Amino acid sequence: MKNKKVYIVLIAIILIFFLIMFIVFGLDEIRKESYDTTIIVGNDTVWTYKNKGWSNLSTYNDLNWKKYDVYLNNSKSGNYYLWYSDKWYVFNNKKEAVKTEGDLLAIKTNHDISVYEFEASEIEDYTYVNEVLEDNELSTDNKYTIKKKIVLDYDNDGIEEEFYLISNTFSLDYNPDKVFSIVFMVKNDEIYPIYTDISENTGFNGCRPYISSFIDVDSDSKYEFVLSCAKYSVSGVTRMLYEYKNNEFKILISNNK
Repeated sequence: MKNKKVYIVLIAIILIFFLIMFIVFGLDEIRKESYDTTIIVGNDTVWTYKNKGWSNLSTYNDLNWKKYDVYLNNSKSGNYYLWYSDKWYVFNNKKEAVKTEGDLLAIKTNHDISVYEFEASEIEDYTYVNEVLEDNELSTDNKYTIKKKIVLDYDNDGIEEEFYLISNTFSLDYNPDKVFSIVFMVKNDEIYPIYTDISENTGFNGCRPYISSFIDVDSDSKYEFVLSCAKYSVSGVTRMLYEYKNNEFKILISNNK
């Protein structure tokens, strides 16, 4: 009888364990199967999330005259209609044109998505920057065309992380042997690489990086972010949506496929 009771208790514990695992992970996966999201970045990139997968849209006709949460220069502008011709045009509820200036981010989704409004500052302490340059066999005696830092609690764990963006691309007053663009995060004094592009200087090669948006695309209280890299002249902008998973950064989708 005693063995039978022990057996019943063990079965109950196992069932409770699997029930908890289903509540924690299973329901979340079921919810994600229903997510339907469109993210517009600038005038050249539209990403969609559906059936638990990301894809690029090449034609925008089906997106016209639908309402989106619109952000300009990383600040909420409003909920507007969008229409695409040579670029995205914005309209209010009366379908009157709304003047827009700055980097465009527009989101249409059937679940909660939060966007973190942030400001980038100039780097003052180059300790981590110099360590990364040395690790990549680059001189620490550099002039920069980009030297930005963004501070935020990226993963909502109560500790602020620091995102660094450095580049010497498209310089006009000096001619380095190598051009580079590097993006990395610092958390608890540890450096996490995000984006590294280093090449011999052939003129106006390379691209200049900037983070345009931090977005919690899957409602897990952890931010993904859009890293854009602008090439010289009309060569276009590479846009990448990054996530942090298993202690490293990975690209969820890019407009370069």
